[in-house]
Amino acid sequence: MIGVGPGQPRVTPTERGALGVARGSERDCWIALSLIPGIGPATFTQLLRRFGSATDAWRASVDDLRSLSWIGSEGLEAMAQHRSRDPAALARSVEDATREAGGRIVTWLEEAYPPALLTLDPRPPTLYIAGDLQVFERRGVAIVGTRRASGYGLSVATEIADELARADVVVISGLALGVDGAAHRGALAAGGRSIAVLPSPLDRIYPPRHRPLAREIVECGGALVSEVPTGASVGRPDFARRNRIIAGLAEAVVVTEAPDRSGALLTAAAATAIGRELYAVPGPIGAMGSRGCNRLIADQQALMVTSTAALLRQIGFARAHESPAVATLSEVEGQVLERLLERSGSIEELIDRTTQPPAAVASALTLLEARGLVNPFGGATFHPTLAAKRLGGA
Repeated sequence: MIGVGPGQPRVTPTERGALGVARGSERDCWIALSLIPGIGPATFTQLLRRFGSATDAWRASVDDLRSLSWIGSEGLEAMAQHRSRDPAALARSVEDATREAGGRIVTWLEEAYPPALLTLDPRPPTLYIAGDLQVFERRGVAIVGTRRASGYGLSVATEIADELARADVVVISGLALGVDGAAHRGALAAGGRSIAVLPSPLDRIYPPRHRPLAREIVECGGALVSEVPTGASVGRPDFARRNRIIAGLAEAVVVTEAPDRSGALLTAAAATAIGRELYAVPGPIGAMGSRGCNRLIADQQALMVTSTAALLRQIGFARAHESPAVATLSEVEGQVLERLLERSGSIEELIDRTTQPPAAVASALTLLEARGLVNPFGGATFHPTLAAKRLGGA
């Protein structure tokens, strides 16, 4: 199992069975507690840390709760209103609504919780999922971008999704208009699977225009996932929480087209914050819709995507017969790659660290870049790609 974030309670299979005498009661309180307005992942985790379980947090005295300054008066009032009800009845109500919407509730008490999200700190305590839960066990890449996509942006998103799907990679996106929709459709058209992370409840697909697409994603073996409780009365869709889950589910995030203030840049920031690989597709310098992508590349926050084939090699998702092998590397290439796996560096540093002639190191870097094992930053600093790290066992 993937490790959890620092400072969070770790729930192993053994501990899952020892959370309380009545495990069902703990799960009921877990779901009920997560339904309280203002109890987000961070506050939920703090409550677990303070009281030891959702059951004890639910049953805590008013004085104990009032002593927690980080809850606030509004949080205390919301907890008072909800805690007057039976947690089992609350949990049963939302579970029934989720079942009617074609989904189920998954908490991180359970084995079915998406493994990739266990790395988030804090992670969502409950998720509402429709579709095949096994899709979360597979490797995935997120494709995100602007809702007002150009023909270029839609074409690139579709092409990348197609290639990823053919390489047996799950395509993850947010079901929005524009780039997101093109990514989902590209994956499905190639016979692949896709995961759509919703900013709304399962019973209120947003945007409504993509309800048929959401249904097709599930029918083709993919899944819909939301952090918003089924049946919840929400105002604006919660894009910030959705973007964090998109990044969390993916091994890498690809931004295909995004203006300066695009929501896709929030997903990019979330990816960087949690250590996911970030890629961006460059666009014309005068295109407003590509300014966000071009800035990510210029600021060295994202690696530049020059082709779908190169992207697959860089991330390490090339088809088996295209995968580079250590045995095919020359002695100098092997030395250079080994040094880069230890620490990224400039060509001058690599010459010193390998004691190889400058021409030999330069040639090796060119060949390693062509194999998708090395990426240059601004032509000055080189670092290994994710594919290289897998070859090296990093």
